Amino acid sequence: MHSVHYKSMAVSRKRSRKPQRKGDKRARTRAALIRAAGEILREAGYEGASLETIAARAGMTRGAIYGNFKSRDELFAAVAFERWAPVLPRYQAGASFRQHMRRLGKAYAEAARERAPNAVHSAAFQLHMQKHPSLRKKFTQKSRLIRKDIATQLARLFPLEDLPMQPDKAIKILGALGEGLLIAYFIDPDEFPESLFVEAFEAMARK
Repeated sequence: MHSVHYKSMAVSRKRSRKPQRKGDKRARTRAALIRAAGEILREAGYEGASLETIAARAGMTRGAIYGNFKSRDELFAAVAFERWAPVLPRYQAGASFRQHMRRLGKAYAEAARERAPNAVHSAAFQLHMQKHPSLRKKFTQKSRLIRKDIATQLARLFPLEDLPMQPDKAIKILGALGEGLLIAYFIDPDEFPESLFVEAFEAMARK
């Protein structure tokens, strides 16, 4: 799924144009392999996505995959984080926590609309992780690092008394709330309009 990709809650900075370096080629190769893997997964499912097929779709060899990913599971985890990246709006300087929650609700509602066409793919990935502990371990390890980073930023940007609980716990609960709303929207979108997403997240602010 395309998603609202992970964005730092800190104020964004303009990026300067720089000459391409050798690392850029590796990044392009990884991106091409992730894109090809995502296409094959959508068409054939996880069990039918062989490394040979993915490499052929990307116009590369199987060796190119192992040159960028340690295993098939690591490639699949990269696809998951590319397509189901955490939903976060950019932090707006001077905004209260309640205002930020409203923006987060709108971001999740937007993600729900964008991700709905790939809802089956999302469910299939969850099931695949349950069957493959090594993939689940890679996914959860990276998820924990992301949550830790976001919790650190949350504590820096907003007074503790405005948060519903300690930052590390708040991030877990907000994530679970958002994922639950996404699933509910996929099943019955008419019952879960954007206004409901916004109200749900706004209710998490103490004041």
